[in-house]
Amino acid sequence: MKNLFTRKGYTLITLITLASAFLFNSCRNPAYNIDVLFDAAVIKYKATLIVSDAKGATLPTLNLTISGADAASIYDFSGTKAIYAPGGIITLGVNPNAEPTTSKSIKFNVIVKANGYEDINIPMEIVNGQVSQLQEVTLLKSTDNTAASTVVLSTVALNASGTTTAAATIATAANANVATTTSVTIASGTQFKNAAGTVLTGAALGVQLISFDAGDPASLSLFPGGKLSSSNVIMPGSTTPTDAFFIPAASTSIKMTVGNQQVKSFTTPITVTTQLDPAYTMASTGAPVKVGDQLPIYSYQVETGQFTYESTATVFSSGGKLAVNISTSHLTIFVAGEVFATATCSDTKVSYSASWLSTGTRPMDIEISTNSGKIIAKSLVLLSDKLNDLFSGLPGIPLHYKVIDASGETLSTGDLANPCAGNSIIITLTPPSAALENITLQLNIVCPNKGIILVPNFDLYYKPAGAPATAYNILGTASSGLIKTTLLKRGTSYDFKAVWGSQVKIIPNRAITDLDMSTVVGEGLDLGKNPAANNALLIEACKSLN
Repeated sequence: MKNLFTRKGYTLITLITLASAFLFNSCRNPAYNIDVLFDAAVIKYKATLIVSDAKGATLPTLNLTISGADAASIYDFSGTKAIYAPGGIITLGVNPNAEPTTSKSIKFNVIVKANGYEDINIPMEIVNGQVSQLQEVTLLKSTDNTAASTVVLSTVALNASGTTTAAATIATAANANVATTTSVTIASGTQFKNAAGTVLTGAALGVQLISFDAGDPASLSLFPGGKLSSSNVIMPGSTTPTDAFFIPAASTSIKMTVGNQQVKSFTTPITVTTQLDPAYTMASTGAPVKVGDQLPIYSYQVETGQFTYESTATVFSSGGKLAVNISTSHLTIFVAGEVFATATCSDTKVSYSASWLSTGTRPMDIEISTNSGKIIAKSLVLLSDKLNDLFSGLPGIPLHYKVIDASGETLSTGDLANPCAGNSIIITLTPPSAALENITLQLNIVCPNKGIILVPNFDLYYKPAGAPATAYNILGTASSGLIKTTLLKRGTSYDFKAVWGSQVKIIPNRAITDLDMSTVVGEGLDLGKNPAANNALLIEACKSLN
């Protein structure tokens, strides 16, 4: 397996457990070998994707592909070209020889596939100075209704030539979570073609139709690419991809199969009728959408991650609800709603002020909303005092931000008069109402005649002891063996999970007894509950140092 760090100038050591095992005085079977990076700071730029099921179920094995302009510069954070996703956690790093500059960002795509789930293509951009970012990714099971989506699976009979013999309509049903519906009408005499343009024959047409509730904030993570901004949009009258931001009034995904082949086009256009978010407000005017308004329609292809302008639809009333009709001769995901070009925008520079965090970190959610209150962006940020970050890709309309603590409290709100203007803002965070404790977790390893050495950087996750595996949340990144956090409480026990490359180390039911939980492991020093075994591990690790 290719490893970025086997070249001269970097030293690898072999520890027979993850660094976190030393941290909590626990070790694994000595036959369990993991290569870890001795120079813990060699990868400066990191992006972590936390993948979860839309309903909180356990995910199957994830299949990952890195594509895009700068894919060759992207490695697993452990230094290998093979990308891992243990427990749904993908941690990526940028080759130190290809880091972003002030004139060039790093752009790539992460394509995530899992058996029984909808594929997702996540566009990523790492800019100069943005050394770490977190992104939550939601996978939708192909047969599941969720809080923000409904699905219908149906079949339509075909004759021997693969042709419909009668008109057919397939529609999703409204429920307590999703009030809007989508329907597809197929004309009699329609045939279906694959990607090569060949007419498909078979006894029946299989149809999968998913309707998304554009008014539910939970639908943000289900939008193509996992967010409403994209740098791969073909706007009206253009053939060149550009940057744009979507504010959807409706979106729907349509798939069809004949036998085991995917349908890509038809001999006769089909009609898609999709109801709009009843609370949708035109962000460009501030007025609620109404009958007669014009909404652009865009299609999206997962394989390429590209949005393409298709047409403009007129809003009409259907059964007391506003809707649009889309006539199409090909299959895809469709989005109806306003789209704002952002190619000429400059990102808002953000500096966070939170002196109460001291030198620790704390994950928080950042929400961006329109004047009408519609949430159009949500991100997870591992905040620290004086952290510099960006509000990127936002449209040039008045917006508002909200910073929400892990406890659920709102710690700051404010206005963004023009998120496109490249302004700099300082966001001051008030401390949560509950008393906080700054807990320090640190590991140093002392080798004979070598002094203290550092363990590699790794991400650490936590949950209350005994809680289900889906309850893990990020605690932070252990940098050079150190992590400081306000999320833990003395006298409380937690389950911890450390992630490094393809390996996961679970440390169950460990109590936090002191503010300073750091330790030094070395000969003649604290070797934990298994001193003989830990000493053997230490000796082997130290022997490999040059």
